[in-house]
Amino acid sequence: MKYSPKLKIAMDEIKNILKKHDIGGFLVIHTPGHSEFLNQVSPSYSCAFIENGAIRVKLKTAEVGKEKARQLALDTLNMVSCLAKNTAEHAILYMELEKMLKEKWSGEDFPGERSSHEQQNN
Repeated sequence: MKYSPKLKIAMDEIKNILKKHDIGGFLVIHTPGHSEFLNQVSPSYSCAFIENGAIRVKLKTAEVGKEKARQLALDTLNMVSCLAKNTAEHAILYMELEKMLKEKWSGEDFPGERSSHEQQNN
């Protein structure tokens, strides 16, 4: 199996929480041998969205008005900035720990599967 049903179920619950509370975020969850990630960049205060595996931004002042466009731009930038800084800082911590553990345990690597969001939730 190329994915963990347990992680798929948990991620669906997390997606519902983010939607319910109108929250953006980046998340990675793990169980032995598998991981799931989520990029949620489309809360109502953002003009960002995911398309074809990329984060895109669409903002037309003519459609939403000048004031709302300015607020969407500022809130989107704030979200992206916070997500970028926090994920980068924590990625460095995990990368350093991974390096230390590989050295300590003779470089043994433990492979795992990362599933896509298109795979079924069985």
